[in-house]
Amino acid sequence: MKRELARKAIHVSSTAVPLLVWLLPHRVAIALLVPVALLALTIDFARHRIRPFRYHFLRHTRTMLRPHERRGLAGATWMAIAYAAAAVLFPKPVAVAAMLFNGLGDAAAALVGKRWGRHRTAWGKSWEGFAAGLAVDLAIGVGAWVLAPGTVPLAAGVMGALIAATVEFAPLPLDDNLRVTLAGGAGMMLGLSLF
Repeated sequence: MKRELARKAIHVSSTAVPLLVWLLPHRVAIALLVPVALLALTIDFARHRIRPFRYHFLRHTRTMLRPHERRGLAGATWMAIAYAAAAVLFPKPVAVAAMLFNGLGDAAAALVGKRWGRHRTAWGKSWEGFAAGLAVDLAIGVGAWVLAPGTVPLAAGVMGALIAATVEFAPLPLDDNLRVTLAGGAGMMLGLSLF
């Protein structure tokens, strides 16, 4: 639980990014997020290719990395890529909501699931965690409608929330930081086209 709390503290602190995206002009936000994603990729590449760098990187992060992150990209790198991609692909209100689906919804699902999850799926997730993540994602979707009523219809916010919570819960191969952010944003964009 301690390791999960540390990992999810990063998720919650990542909500500073959508706040920044909301406050800055969209092009400025993209100009900041894309280099951050490239820097994260560079650091991950270096830790796999340069032995002294790998030693120092793992010395400070080993307890927080999941086994697949030790061999591949770290979750924080996936998050940086997802947030940059959301800023590039989606209008500002949708990009902000998509980032929050990941930063807050995924964190709620994981923490509630670890602490109070009693009804588990075959792949290890709990229905209690899913319910918590869905509730937070729905609050974010409704918040997008409240803050950008002319841009995001309520149905689009709800659709993005449902999709974000579902892809977080499902046993899919892509990193959840990437899939929750981009699928939630894509769900909102689908909602925008339908409603």
